[in-house]
Amino acid sequence: MLKYRIISGTLFLSLVAAMALWAPTWVAVIFVIILAGLGTLETVSLMKGAGLHALQWTTLSIAGLIMTGAWMAAAMEGGGWLAEHLIWIMPALSAWLIFLGCLFRSDQSVSLSKVTSSFFTIAYVPGLIQFFILLLYTKGVGAIDGRMLLVYGVLVIKFTDIGAYFTGRAIGKHKLIPKISPAKTWEGVIGGVVVCTLVSLLFMWLMNFQISGLHFVWWDAILLPLILGPAGVLGDLVESMLKRSASIKDSGSWVRGMGGILDVLDSLLFAVPALYLYSQWVLLRG
Repeated sequence: MLKYRIISGTLFLSLVAAMALWAPTWVAVIFVIILAGLGTLETVSLMKGAGLHALQWTTLSIAGLIMTGAWMAAAMEGGGWLAEHLIWIMPALSAWLIFLGCLFRSDQSVSLSKVTSSFFTIAYVPGLIQFFILLLYTKGVGAIDGRMLLVYGVLVIKFTDIGAYFTGRAIGKHKLIPKISPAKTWEGVIGGVVVCTLVSLLFMWLMNFQISGLHFVWWDAILLPLILGPAGVLGDLVESMLKRSASIKDSGSWVRGMGGILDVLDSLLFAVPALYLYSQWVLLRG
């Protein structure tokens, strides 16, 4: 299992780096949209395991709309009223479609379950993954290309996972939340944050503290891992909580050794939005 986990993780990081270095931004966007679709289907399946039946094709369609809306809103700078308000129109449109999907059903006994689980699916997957696209179009000084910033985020977050895994196995004694994730320890979390901080400092030093047109300083390289690391752990714990509620071990079987798409993205779902907000609220306004 460990061998396949390492292989799968290495291939995933290599794919992210390859797209950032050689592929156009729109290719990365399409890849993210595919991940959102697969993650949405996995969440619908996960909800079913907990006895909640989300509207599968409605949520999948809404996921596509939300991701496309984020793409258009981020890429069409100066594109008029629609581009400026699209990212706010999509949540309202999502609500309409979900309610309409239940309104005309002959069996209304499960409508509340379908509505709530559908809303959760939309909020959890495309609602968070859309920040990947917003980050790809980060508008730094003299640049509208956030691919390297996304690479930085993925490296920091995934090395938190790696550091936590090996530190926890080596010296972990104090359980973090054993009822949700028995293997996670406080020592592992601390080790993961230390490792990702070192990765952050090294990456920014190699990039001369300039990433995607944004200027970083040394305290950004230390502060960001202290935000992204715990955010990633939170994302991991949330997915573990959901899987326990559904009585399943993995969200899917797409990635050998790692499980499903959500098992790969869980930590990124919570940490990438934090990186985007930091870039917009701290770096661009600092």
